[in-house]
Amino acid sequence: MKNNKNRSLLLATLSTVLIFAGSLYLPGTVHVEFLYPLVVLLTISIAGNRTTFDVSVILTFLIIVNFFLVKDDNTIREEILPFGLPILFVWSFTFAIIKYKDAQLNLHKSTQYLNAMFQFATEGIIISTKKGDIILANPTAEKQFGYGDKELIGKKIEELVPKRFAGKHPEHRAHYYQSPHSRSMGKGMNLFAQRKDGSEMPVEISLSPFKIESESFVISFIIDITERHRQEQLVMKANEELEMRVATRTAQLATANESLEAANYNLKTEMMERAKFEEALRDSERLYSTIAHNFPDGIICVLNHELNIVFIDGRELDEIGIKSEELYGKSWRSMKLCAEIKEDGMDQLLKKVFNWESNSTECEFSGRYYSMNAVPLPDNRGNVKEILLVIRNITRRKLAETEMIQALNKERNLNEMKSRFVSMASHEFRTPLSTILSSISLVDRYEGPEEREKRNKHIDRIKSSVKNLTEILNDFLSLEKLEAGKVEVNPTSFDLKQFCEETAEELQIVVKNGQQIVYRHIQGDPEITADKQLLRNILINMLNNAIKYSKPNGIIEFSSDTSATVSLEIKDHGIGIPDEDQKQLFERFFRAGNVTTIQGTGLGLNIVRRYTKLLNGEINFTSKLDEGTTFTITFPK
Repeated sequence: MKNNKNRSLLLATLSTVLIFAGSLYLPGTVHVEFLYPLVVLLTISIAGNRTTFDVSVILTFLIIVNFFLVKDDNTIREEILPFGLPILFVWSFTFAIIKYKDAQLNLHKSTQYLNAMFQFATEGIIISTKKGDIILANPTAEKQFGYGDKELIGKKIEELVPKRFAGKHPEHRAHYYQSPHSRSMGKGMNLFAQRKDGSEMPVEISLSPFKIESESFVISFIIDITERHRQEQLVMKANEELEMRVATRTAQLATANESLEAANYNLKTEMMERAKFEEALRDSERLYSTIAHNFPDGIICVLNHELNIVFIDGRELDEIGIKSEELYGKSWRSMKLCAEIKEDGMDQLLKKVFNWESNSTECEFSGRYYSMNAVPLPDNRGNVKEILLVIRNITRRKLAETEMIQALNKERNLNEMKSRFVSMASHEFRTPLSTILSSISLVDRYEGPEEREKRNKHIDRIKSSVKNLTEILNDFLSLEKLEAGKVEVNPTSFDLKQFCEETAEELQIVVKNGQQIVYRHIQGDPEITADKQLLRNILINMLNNAIKYSKPNGIIEFSSDTSATVSLEIKDHGIGIPDEDQKQLFERFFRAGNVTTIQGTGLGLNIVRRYTKLLNGEINFTSKLDEGTTFTITFPK
C-alpha cells in the first residue's frame, strides 16, 4: 500500500510539472489548466484526505501563478473567467474525492465491525443459500462441528443434520423458503446436529432470512446445549428417583398418619402447656428487662458466639452516654469498655466462657473503673450459645482502695520514720548524755588549781555534747516547721559577698584542728534579694557537713557567683559519698554507709533541699569516695 501511495504521488507530481510547463509554452488559446483536476483524481488511491487537500491547494496556487505569468493586463480582464473555471473544477473534484474516501472509510469500518461480530461471536453462525449450500461459517461453528478453517464452505447444510433426519430436511427447507421469517427451528422439539466425526449434539437453532439483490439466503445461529441437555437428563433422573421416594414416603406417611392422629391429642395438650410456659416466659423477660434496666451502677449484657450484643441494658449506660438500642447486633467492643486491654486477648477470654470457663477482669473507661464478670448462659439442652456479662461500676471502691493504700503507705512511712527516729535518737542522744554525765562526775574530782587543765578539758567535752544535742533539736524543730508549713519566705536585699564572709568566719571557730574555710566571690554584682535567714541555715548546715566529714588540716572551698543566677558552691576533700547511697542522700533520716561512726541525724540535707525549694532554687552535688564532695546551690537573684 505504501508503494501504491508513492507511485500515485510520483505520477501526480510528474503530471503537475508537465501541465504547468505546457501552460507556459503553449499558445494562450490552449487551456491545459483544465487537466489539473485529473491530477487531483490521482490522489483517490491515497488513504486520508490530507494529501488530496494539499494537492488541491498546490494546483490552485500554480493556476494563479500561470495566469499572471503569461497574460497581460488586457488579457486578464478578458480571460479571468476561463482561468477561474479550472480552480472550480479542481475543488469540485477535491470535494467529490473527499466524500468518496469518507464513504469508503465508513464502509470499511462497518465491514470490520461486522466481520468482528461474525468472527468472535460465541454462537455458531452459518450462512447458506436457498439450495442449502454453505457459503460462510464462523470459527465457533467450525469448532462446534469439528471442522477445520473454511472446511464447511461449499458443503450442503444436510451434512450437519443427523442421517435419520437428513432425507426430509430438503423438504423442510423448501417449505421454509415459501414464507421465510425469523424464528426458532423445531420449536417445542429436541434438535440434534451431526459433527464431522458422526457424533451428535443437542442444539438450539435460530433462522433469519435475508436477500442480496434477488438471491435469498438464510443465516443460522447455533447454540450447543450439550451441557444443558446433560443437566436436564440429570434433573429427569432425579425427578424419577424423587417420585419413587415420594411413593415410598406416601406409604410411610399413611402408616405414620395413624400415629400422628394418636399424637395429635398429646400435642394439643402440650401446646396448651407451652402457651402457659410462653406466657410465664414473657413475664420473666419483662421482669428481667426491668431488673436489667434498673441495675444500679452497672450494665447487663448478653453476647452470642460472634461476641455481638443480643441484649444490653442498665443505668450505667445513661451515665456514660451510650444508648442501648444503638448497640444491638454490634460487637461488644462498641461499648468501648476495656479498650486498654488488647482486643485479641480479651476476645480469647470471652470465648473461653463458651467452654464453661467463667472469668472476670477490671478495666477503666472515661475515668471510671469497672469490673466485668462473664458467665455462660446454657439453653435447656445444656449448650452454651450465649454468655452473660455483668459490668459494675467499682469507681468508689477503687478510689477507696487507692486512698486506703495511700493511707497505709503514709502509715508505713510514718512508722518507718518513727522507728528510724527512735533508733537515731536513742543513739544520738545517748552518746552526748553519757559524755555529759561522765564529764560532770570527773569535774567534781578535779578541785585543785593544779587540775584546772583537766577540769577545762571535761567542760569542753560537756559543751561539745550540748552543742550536738542542740543541733539535733534544731534539725527536729526545722523539720517540724517545714512539715507544718510554718516556714515563711521573707526576702530582703543584702550583700551576698559580705554575708558569706561573715558566715565562713563564724564557722571557722568550730573547725577541726588545721581545717580552714577558704571563701571567694567569683564574679557578678553581690547585691541580691533573698530570705537571709533561710540562706544562713542552708550555708551553716552545708559548711558544718563539710567540716564534719573532712579530715583535720584540710581545706574547705566556699565560693559564690552572681553573674547570671545566684550560685553557691561548697567543696570538701573528705570521705565522699558511696555511689550506691547517692540516690537516697536527700531522704529523711538517711545516712550514707561510710558515716555510721560520725554523729548526725540524717535530716540536714533533707532540710537544706526543702529550704532551697522555698527560694525557688535547686541543689546538686558530685562526689567521689575518699576524694571529697562538691555541693552546688542555685536560685534566682
